[in-house]
Amino acid sequence: MKSPYLKITVAAALVACAVFTLQSCTKVATILTYDLSMQTGSVDFTIPVISDTNDLFTAGPYTNSLNVDSFIKAKTSGQLGAANITSVKLSSVLLVLKNATATSNFEDFSTCYASFYSNTTTTPYTLSKPDNDTAFSSTLSLPVDTTAELKTYLGTDFTYYVTGKLHDVTYIPLQCTVTYTFSIKVQG
Repeated sequence: MKSPYLKITVAAALVACAVFTLQSCTKVATILTYDLSMQTGSVDFTIPVISDTNDLFTAGPYTNSLNVDSFIKAKTSGQLGAANITSVKLSSVLLVLKNATATSNFEDFSTCYASFYSNTTTTPYTLSKPDNDTAFSSTLSLPVDTTAELKTYLGTDFTYYVTGKLHDVTYIPLQCTVTYTFSIKVQG
C-alpha cells in the first residue's frame, strides 16, 4: 500500500517546481535589455559654391520623421516599445560628400557644425569640429560625446542643420549626406 505522505510530497514538489518556473519566466521578461543602433535618417543637402571664406554657410533646416516605437518593436520582436527606453546616446555623426574633387572637398573646411532637434526638444544639440584637417577627404566624422543623455530628443520629427566655415573656396556645389546614429537602450 502506498503511503499518503508520498502522494502529498510528490504533489508539493510539483507545485514548487511550477511556481519556480513561473517566477523564472517573469524574471526573464523583466530583464529583457537591448542596445539598439538607430539612424534617424540620412539627410541629403547641397553646400553651395563658397567664394568668400570670411562667411559661415548654413545648410538646412531639413526635417524627416521616424516612428521610434515601431523601430523598437521591430528590433525586439514586439516585446518592447518606446515606453521602455532607458537611455539614448549619440554614437556617430558622419558627413559624406558624394561629388568631392581634388579642389572641392572637406579639406577646404576650417570648421564644421552639425545640429539637430526634435518635436520633443526644440533646443538644438550641436556637435563641432573646430579645427578640421587640411588633407583631402570626402568624409568627415564629427566628434561626439557618447556620454551625453539625449533621451528627451527622441520624438517623431527630427530637424537638422549643417554650418561651416571654409579656409579655401570651393568650385562646385557639393552634394552631401549627413547621418546621425544613436545608441538606444531599452529594458522591460
